[in-house]
Amino acid sequence: MGYLWRQLSRPTRLRLAWATAGSIVLPWLTGEFAKTFVQPGIAEDALRRAQFIDILVTGVVVFSLTMVLTVAMGCIVTAVMKGPRQFGDPFPSDRP
Repeated sequence: MGYLWRQLSRPTRLRLAWATAGSIVLPWLTGEFAKTFVQPGIAEDALRRAQFIDILVTGVVVFSLTMVLTVAMGCIVTAVMKGPRQFGDPFPSDRP
């Protein structure tokens, strides 16, 4: 896996790392924010609603990580198919 990971350029690896972090952190923060509005005494069955939010956040995280993995596999396949960088002959110019 290390060889395949090195086939990707540095900006691609950085974008994938940020996408992975965002796929975990953003839904979690949104879920925690949504759970602040679910308070015992105000909402009916507050524990059940909080657990529903947790299940929803878990589903969103799994889905988004699956999408990041799919994009990463596409990037790896494209990088492997392109092969190593090679420099060919210069393009012939119109010289007399």
